[in-house]
Amino acid sequence: MAVNDILEIGRQGLTSNRQALQTTAGNIANANTPGYTRRRAVVETNNLAIPQGASLGSGVEVKRVMRIHDQFIGKQIIDESQSFGGVKAKSENLHRVEIVAQRDADNVTKLVDKFFGDLRELSVSPETAALRNVVQSSGTALSGGVRNMFSDLEGMKQDLDYRIEDSVTQVNGLTRELASLNKNIVQGSGRKDTVLELEDRRDSLMREISQKINFQTHMDDLGQISVVTGGCVLVQGDQSNDLFSVRTAADGEKGPGSLDIFIKNHGEGRKITAGITDGELGGMMHVRDKVINPAIDHLDKIAYHIANEVNAIHRDGEGMDGTSGRNFFKEMGDNSQGAAFRFDLHDSIKDSHENIAVGMSGNSPGSNEIALKIANIQNEKGLATSHMGTQENYTINESLNSLIGRIGVETQREGNMLSHQQDVVQQLENYRQSIEGVNLEEEAVNMIQYQTVFNASAKAMKVGEELFN
Repeated sequence: MAVNDILEIGRQGLTSNRQALQTTAGNIANANTPGYTRRRAVVETNNLAIPQGASLGSGVEVKRVMRIHDQFIGKQIIDESQSFGGVKAKSENLHRVEIVAQRDADNVTKLVDKFFGDLRELSVSPETAALRNVVQSSGTALSGGVRNMFSDLEGMKQDLDYRIEDSVTQVNGLTRELASLNKNIVQGSGRKDTVLELEDRRDSLMREISQKINFQTHMDDLGQISVVTGGCVLVQGDQSNDLFSVRTAADGEKGPGSLDIFIKNHGEGRKITAGITDGELGGMMHVRDKVINPAIDHLDKIAYHIANEVNAIHRDGEGMDGTSGRNFFKEMGDNSQGAAFRFDLHDSIKDSHENIAVGMSGNSPGSNEIALKIANIQNEKGLATSHMGTQENYTINESLNSLIGRIGVETQREGNMLSHQQDVVQQLENYRQSIEGVNLEEEAVNMIQYQTVFNASAKAMKVGEELFN
């Protein structure tokens, strides 16, 4: 081996170990940087020189600097983060719904008891005008309490729609950045350090998106990640397709309608609401569509039942003027849709408590048949209610309890799921950090090793220089 070869091998040793030291120093400096994955200098022997059949090493070089990245764990974290984002949104919003609905249902239950209790008192003293006035007031309070509960449920539904719109905007911002990162990674393939930073950011971005919406991914031959959600491409290469929300037509009896999610696809919008099942967006839409909407429908049926049953009996009796055929509550129509919104006293009852029918004959002393029959409605199991997948007949109060019970059961279930899913994601993240994160003790050992080889390479060069001279 020529003296020049010794000098060259020493130089390569200095250069490669200096680069390895720089990589290690970078790891140490970024130990607390969110999303940073540790780097490793891949050092390889140069081509061998084979003089006269003897194999001699011809030095070493850093072939590349690579990220320590486990794709399988990364995919698991993304998948579980989608579930975590959905469960978290469900749990938080269900808790809010349960608090408000429980408060309102308790109030309506008290108003139901008051209304039918006042009717029983009126049946005892049908000639007492003051008791008619009390029934008029308690009927007004009951209908107002039901409408207030509807308004609160509808208000939470609208609030979720605003949150959904905000989440859609956030997803669009993240997917646009992802498309930009795809482009920059391809364009920066010759600048490896820059690409590694971009890939770190892209991985962090994917984890962030996964908490917002469910999706599937694919990496092409250029290293670009494509994202598909609801059967539609959200990101492909350096192009992203925005999501947007459209509110369904307003219904005066059911509120302002709900939001649906669409994706811009070749200039047209394609509805993907049904395909968004997880992440924050999926969780919020689940609470809106599977909890609040059924609760409103349930309340509609209660209001519809009370109004129709009371009216049917009340029409058979006479007011103090001897007139029959009057409704106590406003007419509800052919179905229960929007009944809670419309639930109110009939105008004739609002006009005068004397129009309340207590008996079959408005002028007969002691006539109280109508008031007694209406009062008995409270304890009749005439309200068909879906419970645990079956239809059961409940009293009014039992049906209100069933409404709250279903919300409570789901709130508890999602709360338990949140705790479990949080543990799953945390365990995966801890495992990812053990592989991809910076271990300062390990880096300190690496630094000593590289420094030792660096010093030895410098000594080899010094020996070569002495031989040369």
